[in-house]
This record gives sequence, structure tokens and C-alpha cells, in this order.
Amino acid sequence: MQRSRASSTSSGRAPLTAQPLGQPLEVPKIIIIHPGSQHLRIGRAADLNPLTMLHAVAYRRRQTLDAPHHDPLLPPLDNVHADRLQLEFEEQRLAVSRILQHCIVDEQNRLRVATPPQQLAHFNRSSAAEKIPSPMPSEEMQSDAVDVLYDEQILRLNASDALNYDIHFPIRRGELNVHGQQGGSLQATLSHLERIWCHALEQRLGIPRRELSTHSAVLVVNDVYVRRHLREAMTLLLQRMGFQRCFLVQDSVAATYGAGVGYGCVVDIGAQKTSIACIEDGISQLDARVRLDYGGGDIDQVLLMLLRKCGFPYRECSVHKSYVDAQLLDDLKERFCHLNASVCGAQEKHFTLRQASGQWVRYTLQVGDEVIMAPLALFHTELLNITGKSRAVHTQQSVQEQYDCEDCFDAEYLRETGRRNGVRAVDLPMPNSNMLKHAQVPITADDEELLIVVDQEEMPPNSNSNSNSQQQQQNQQQQQASSKSNNSWYYNAGGQVVPLDQAIIRAIGRCGSYETRRKMFGAILLVGSSAKMRGLAAWLEQRICQQMPPGHEVNVFLKGMDVGMVAWKGAAIMSVLESARELWISQREWQRYGLRILRERSPFLW
Repeated sequence: MQRSRASSTSSGRAPLTAQPLGQPLEVPKIIIIHPGSQHLRIGRAADLNPLTMLHAVAYRRRQTLDAPHHDPLLPPLDNVHADRLQLEFEEQRLAVSRILQHCIVDEQNRLRVATPPQQLAHFNRSSAAEKIPSPMPSEEMQSDAVDVLYDEQILRLNASDALNYDIHFPIRRGELNVHGQQGGSLQATLSHLERIWCHALEQRLGIPRRELSTHSAVLVVNDVYVRRHLREAMTLLLQRMGFQRCFLVQDSVAATYGAGVGYGCVVDIGAQKTSIACIEDGISQLDARVRLDYGGGDIDQVLLMLLRKCGFPYRECSVHKSYVDAQLLDDLKERFCHLNASVCGAQEKHFTLRQASGQWVRYTLQVGDEVIMAPLALFHTELLNITGKSRAVHTQQSVQEQYDCEDCFDAEYLRETGRRNGVRAVDLPMPNSNMLKHAQVPITADDEELLIVVDQEEMPPNSNSNSNSQQQQQNQQQQQASSKSNNSWYYNAGGQVVPLDQAIIRAIGRCGSYETRRKMFGAILLVGSSAKMRGLAAWLEQRICQQMPPGHEVNVFLKGMDVGMVAWKGAAIMSVLESARELWISQREWQRYGLRILRERSPFLW
């Protein structure tokens, strides 16, 4: 935070001055919002724990002629090359199984003895559902008059009931879920967010919408962000929802505050994405942040594939049709999966579920190495090909690649404009990533008058528009090549996305100095809802140590709390700090200055 403010005042022009906050901020009136691909965490900064709910909304369908739109709870299977992927999956399963067989389980150097899936299948196929009394109070069936459903109401929809609703998850793989189907436009996606957040505030937290003008909001955003989406998020909070003031904070920076560390490599394993970012002095290093398109939902699909190999007794399980079944797989992963190689052999497990008729049943099954192999997909990413072989790797785009027509200080706009002193647009230097990393351009209210558009008539006669267009094409090609070069760090030679341990090593390797890299390897913080699997930290630490030269200290750790809410906790801590007073952006300031004030006040390099 201090670095951002200091760089703004060093160029000689006065930055936008912070408006006085008036009366001190009341902690109970600060709302922390941490949206995710599967869950939303929201609550007052004074709350011990946030409200966690499904980040989805379902609308009753008025017309039944067209098919309903259902965003999946889990990443769908790749059905384009289903047969080939099945064969590849079986090959990778056998390869991972052989690796586990060479693990030592005790001090006597005894190797693991795995139970073959065929032996487990003999027991599981004979296991029948056992009827049991309802483990919870009876729930009323959904009324036909209910037009909008949220949270548990959606999770209770079976396959047939879900046909009456269009169901939208507004965030997918860590970004706004903008697509070309029904309800997939940017404004429709923002409307989904508004509905979910307002429902959480009014119905679950008891804050009427008319009182939001007396509340402040902190929004936790991704490290790898889309600038236009952040602008729309600010407009949503300050103008559409009516918060008095707000500011944005990156999730990895918030995680360091929540964990109480001043620096570290934050590894956030969410439901549909895994992000890695190196944090030092409250700043996310620009070149050392990446988002990978795999997460806990992909592990759920791997687990289901492995369980079916050993005769999963719940044969009707259909995660792509039923949200109930998808939620069941997520629960089984959290309860059963681990990375403790000393646990081997057949283990008897139980789970319960509610059938479409409302009857609760109990299943008994035996599992072996399946519950270890599923989370090992993070380190053997070939297993994840069942949910998509071509996975995007996202690094932070430069300002030239994120053109925004409403940003009057966007790099594209500055390139096409000149000053009144006669400087031509073609003579203005293109900002590069090094310039942007170390400086922010402060904005004054009078700067708008200093910019003039250079029209074609104002160009000197000897200027050649063709040469200008050729230069623009060359610049675009260089930017695209640079973007591909940045992303190529996270692919193997065969085009496969690198495993989690290698992605961390490569991200830390892009830090500037040896001392910074040494500090990052010594403080690797695991957060995110899918980082709860037992033994993950120790396994990841061992994998990284095996690839490091002798003498390098590697420390992978978790904070002693629910790892899914560490970033939310950190944002709550940040919101009450005295130094955070300079970060707040009021309704009036946003209406007057727009992106200029966000560029000036954001606690991360814009």
C-alpha cells in the first residue's frame, strides 16, 4: 500500500486527494465480500466467521420450449474425445499406482501393498442401499410460486426439478462467467452477482438494502484480473447496490494478512482454479503470479472415475445432471481423500444421500488407493485431461492488451493522443511492463483538459498512415508473442499444463532477486477451499525439495483455521487498519473520477 502511494507522488504532479471520511468507520458496518467459482464468503468485518453459501442463482423458467440453461457445479467431462481420454486415463492411473507401490510406509522400509480395484469391486457391487431415518429435520418441498432460488435450495434440486429453472454461476475458473448462451452477457452476469449478494445481505445477514448507503464494502478480487471487470465491480458496489464507499484487494495479499505473514508465495487451490502469487511488503509481484485452470472440482471428477473403476455402489450418480450428486462428490472428496502414503489397503467407508422420493439411504463401500490418487492429480496433471486436455494458463496481461474505451489514461488512448505542445501520437513512447511495474501515473482533475485527440487532418503531410498501421501491427504481434512467452513457462514440452509443484517453482523463479526467491521458498502458504486435503502440505513440500539444490529451505504451511476463509479474514483485518483509510473510494469520487480514482487508490499496481 505504501509503495503505491509513494510512486504516485514522485513524478511532480499532485495526485487526487483523498476525501475526508467524516466520522470514523464503524467495524460492524464494513462488509467483506469474497466471491468464488463455487462459494461466496460474505460477512461483517466484526464477525468471527463469514457466511459461506453457494455462489449461484436459479430463475424459474417462463417458457419451456427451449432447453434450460444449467451452469455445472463441477467442471464437465470432455466428451469430444471420450474414448481416447478413457484409455489415457487408465494408463495414467496405472502409472500413478506404480509410483505409490514404491513408497515406503514405515521405519522398516516396507513398501506399500495396494488392494487391486477388482477386489474392491467384488465387495462394492454387492453393497445395497440401506434405508435410514432422516438425519435432519424434514424439509418442505419447493413451492411452485418460488421464482428465484439460492444456496441450499439449489443444492436440493434433483434432476427433474432442475428442469424448471435456469441456473447460473456468475464466476467460472476465477473470472466472470461471460459466455454466448442465455444469461451469459456481461451485464446479465453482473445482475446475477447483484441478486446473490443482495440476498445474502438482506436475508442471511439482516441488512436491508436501503441501509447499504451507511455501510462500506471490501471486495476481494483475483491476482490475475481483468481491468474492465474491476471497473464493473466498482460500479456494481457503489452505484447499483449503493454502498457508501469501498476498495478492492487481491486475494493473495489478503491471505498474507489473514495468516499474519509479511511475505510469502500464496498458493490458492479453489474449486475451479489454482492461483500462485508471490507477495512481498503487501505487493503481488507482477511477473510471479499465475492462474491455472484446474481445482477441486476437477479432482471430484477424477475421484468419481476412480470409484467407478472399483464398483461404486451408487450407480445412478450423475454429476452433470444432478446438483445433489455433484455436491455429494465434493463431500466425499473432503471426507475421504488424503495424501498419507502410510495408509494402504482396503478401508470401509460410509455415506448417506437423499433420493428423489425424499427417502434417505446409506451406502457402504470399500476404497483403497483411489482416495490418494485423486488428489495426486495436482502433481500428475494427465489425470485431469478428462475435464479438458487444453487448459489455459493466465498471467497478468499488460495494459496494452486490456484496452478499455472508458479509461482516459488507457495505454491505447495515450498512444493515440498528444499534448498541446505539438507532440505527435506516433512520437509518444509505448509504456512497457518494466515502466508499469515501478511507477504509477498520478492523475489530477485538470489533466482531462490537457489531452487533445490528434485527427488525421492534423498530421503533417509527410506522415504515412500505412506505415503507422504497419507499426501498430508489429506492436500487436510483439505483445502477443510476449504473452505467449510468459504463459509458456507453465506448460511442459508436450503442451501439458505443469503440475502444481513445478508451477510454484517456476513462479518463484520469476522473482527479481535471489534473496526474494529464497524467502518465497521458505514461506509457501496454502489456502483455498480445496487445500483442506490431509497431507497435502507435507507432500507438496517433499516434491519441491526433491527438485531444489541442497541447502535450500522449503517450508509449506497452512494457517490454523479453515483455509477457505483465510483471505476473507485478511481483508477484514485490512479494512480496519489506519493505513487503509487512503484506499477507500466513495460514491461521489467514483461518479466524478471513475477509473482515474481507482488507478490512484488501488493497493496494487494498476
